[in-house]
Amino acid sequence: MDHDRTEVSVALSGATRDSRRRLLAHLAALPVTLGLSFFMGPESADAKKGKKGKKRGGKKNKKNKNTGGGSSSGSEERAFLGLINDYRRKSGAGNLSLQDQLGAAADHHSQDMASKNYFSHTLSNGDSPEKNIERFGYTNWSFVGENIAAGQETAKAVMDAWKSSPEHDKNMRDKNFTEIGTGRAYNKSSKYGWYWTTTFGSR
Repeated sequence: MDHDRTEVSVALSGATRDSRRRLLAHLAALPVTLGLSFFMGPESADAKKGKKGKKRGGKKNKKNKNTGGGSSSGSEERAFLGLINDYRRKSGAGNLSLQDQLGAAADHHSQDMASKNYFSHTLSNGDSPEKNIERFGYTNWSFVGENIAAGQETAKAVMDAWKSSPEHDKNMRDKNFTEIGTGRAYNKSSKYGWYWTTTFGSR
């Protein structure tokens, strides 16, 4: 079992057009737990880029619609949606709706980790979770976040792992999030076998 509870704070790029506070929480769980948290707001993002007030594209991508897909076609992915929404209701948070672009980003990240045998929020092409989410069309967001896990086959197992980690648990119960995508992938030749990604967002 790998155990790594190092917390990291990283400023990432950009600010929303109306300068609303933004969050990118990247969280990870290995077969027990691993916690990495990244917080992003407009000020820290501008400091990293060395420029002020970068605006995000004027018009919203027409593909940014909640079509109910969320790339969560497998039975375990669908089961996870039920589990997390039940958990959020008990915590006083609203239900999350499946969203296609978030789901495609989550699915791609899980498939990438499984096929290329790595475990990280940074994808094999160097994309950050934020960049990966935007690459699949989820732009003009107010808040985005991500949980990843490796080694758990079922929805219940990954849910239990994330609930046992305060940072992952906080992400799942965050009232700022209204939409979710879930991706699960398997590669028997990889280190952990199963890989999960959940991407969260709101606009």
